This record gives sequence, structure tokens and C-alpha cells, in this order.
Amino acid sequence: MLIGSPVNLLVLKRGFAIRHAVRGGPTATGRYTKLEKNIPQIRRKKAWEKAGQDKESWFKRKYAHIHARAKNEGVKDPFGKKKAHTDRLAMIEKRSQAQRQDHEGKFEKRSAIQGLKVNPLMEYVYGTNGVLAALQADKREYYTRVLYHGALPTSIAKLAEAKDVKIEESDKHRLNLLTNYAVHNNVVLETKPLQPDEVSHLQLCNPETGTFQYTEMQLENDYVSRELRYLVNEDKKFPLGLYLDEVVDPHNIGAVIRSAYFLGADFIVMSRRNCAPLSPVVSKTSSGAVELIPIFYADKPLTFFNKSQEEGGWAFVTSCLAKSDSRSNKYTRGKTLEMGDLRGMCKELPVMLVIGNEGSGVRTNIKMRSDFFVEIPFGRADVPGVETPVDSLNVSVATALLLNTLLKSP
Repeated sequence: MLIGSPVNLLVLKRGFAIRHAVRGGPTATGRYTKLEKNIPQIRRKKAWEKAGQDKESWFKRKYAHIHARAKNEGVKDPFGKKKAHTDRLAMIEKRSQAQRQDHEGKFEKRSAIQGLKVNPLMEYVYGTNGVLAALQADKREYYTRVLYHGALPTSIAKLAEAKDVKIEESDKHRLNLLTNYAVHNNVVLETKPLQPDEVSHLQLCNPETGTFQYTEMQLENDYVSRELRYLVNEDKKFPLGLYLDEVVDPHNIGAVIRSAYFLGADFIVMSRRNCAPLSPVVSKTSSGAVELIPIFYADKPLTFFNKSQEEGGWAFVTSCLAKSDSRSNKYTRGKTLEMGDLRGMCKELPVMLVIGNEGSGVRTNIKMRSDFFVEIPFGRADVPGVETPVDSLNVSVATALLLNTLLKSP
């Protein structure tokens, strides 16, 4: 065979192409081909292919009767264990659903504002002592109901039943809403707000009977004379009253009322304007003393001062920084008393102690009509180089110190 002939060259090219195709190499055209394409593939036919059907139809024909028989026979449970387990799970689910519905029902609102607003005509006194004192004193116009959570104290329950006040158990969330999340001790009294009488001025005292007269203003230009008893003992022959001039913090007013009642003051007069009202906060802070001590409002403080001095002979002692305030020197000059001078004063004449605002103190027009002034001495005044922002006492603490001094013998 001649190598160089055209026929021989064609044979050689074909043989080269076949060898490289089997090996997976490049063909005569320069392209590669896969080895698997040149090897015959042996694959078993599926059962549905042999039957000439699609897969889904074949499985339905072959196994449909088995599923139907299992469904008709049901699950075998000879000892009832599976059924007991299923029933127990169903009971647990049913109980959980009932508890969830009961819990959600407690907080269900019929309207968007239900539970957020309370009755504006009512007042919600809270705290064990405050509720007990309110029921004991019976100074309010009427009582609606007692709301409680947990165990209701026996003393409150007996008083509520005696006064025919409805007792209603409630949840703690509702009590928090009614009291604005205050410390309510799980008991709240829904009642009418306190309405102190308005006093015009004080009149003469009778130490023998332990009474004094005062004028109450009912309507405009309608005055009625009243009588009030006061405490009499070895250190006190005349009444001692307390006048609050523009004390704006309800916690301070509550603490002052509590101290006044505990130490033995006879009554309290408050300026109607710019004084914190006798709210449930005051009742809670005073531990119920707001219900037990007589409290009056004075709509015209200057008239109250002038007429009480002229007609009743009352002495008004004002607490202020008399020595340190140069502006008050023209009012306090010759009228300043030491703390010790207050001892035994209630043995000689009726006294009204005047307490002023937490920041600015007693107003100037009140100072002008005061008989005496007293200042609690600063215990660190003699220490050189001492500069401190703590230069005064809280109004309730100062009131307690002055009342205690007034009620002691010299």
C-alpha cells in the first residue's frame, strides 16, 4: 500500500478519528465527545414502563385495595393505650383553651376607653388605713363599694356591711388602673370626695368646756356660728390650729396632716386657692388622718386672719426664715421668737401655726398680718466654710417640730 496515495491518507484519517473518539479525545473536526455516547447503556425498565402505564396509575391499580382495607379495619389498639393517650391530649388542649378564654375575658373591653377612665364624680381611696379611717369617720356623703383582691381585712368588711356598702372582689390590674398604680394594699373604696366646710373666721374660746366658736360660710353672705371641741391637758389649755398657705405637694399635705393629728393639733385650715386638694394621695400619705381631724377651707385668708385676731384673740405664729431674709425684716422686727419661746404658749392663748409654700414660704400679705415669727435654727450655722444646698427642712418635718414645741410645757 502506498502511503502517499489519497486513498491511503483517507483511511489513516478515519482510523485516527475512531481511536480518539473511543478515548474521548478530539475528533477530526477538532471537537471533543463524551465516552458514554459511544458505549451502549443498559437500564432496567420500571414496572409501570413494562405495563405501558404511567407511574401514578400503576400504583393506584396495584395498592389501592390495601389502603382501603387498612382504612376499613382501623388501627389495631388491643389494650386501648393509643386511645387513652389521644383522649388525654384532647383534654389538655380543651383545658388550655378554656383557661386562655377565661384569662382574655377578664381584660375584654366593651369600648376603647373602658378601664382607662374612672367615674369623675367618685373618688377612689386606697390603702388599708385610708379605707378603714374613711369608713370609721363617716365624713363623706356616701360610699358606693369596696373593691379588693385576695383577702379583705375583717375590720373593713364589718364596717362595710354595717353601712350597707357593696363588697366586690376584683383583680389587681383593675385596682392598679383605679389608683394609677399606687400602693393600694389590694383594697380600694369608691366614695364621694371629701367636702370640707368653709370657715370665715375663728371666735372666742372657753377653756372650762374645752370648746371654741367659729363662723362657717355656707352661701354668699350667709354665715352660721358653730362650736368645736378641742383637746385639753396639763400642757394645753387653749386650742392649737394649723394654717396651710399654698402647700402644693399632696404628699407634704398628707404628712403634715398625719403629724398634726398624731401630735395633738385640734384642726387644720387650708387656703382654698393654690393648695393641693384632699385627694386619695393625701389620704394614703396621712394614713387616714385626713378623715379624723377637722379640716376647713378659707376662701379669704386676709379676712380670716383679721377677724380671728379681733373677735377671737387668736395669735398667729408664722414659720419663716426671719433672720436670713432681709426683705422680711420690716415685718419680723420685734416679733421674732426662739424655738424655746413657743413652749407653754397654748397655756395662755389660742394659737394658729402658719406654714407656707415649699419653695417661697409664706406670702407677704400673710406675714404682714402675723403676730409672731419663728425660725428653726440651722444646726451647722456655726461651722466655718460650710456651704451646702441643704439649708432648710421639709415642710412636714418643720411642722412636726414646731407643733411638738408648742405642745410642750416650758
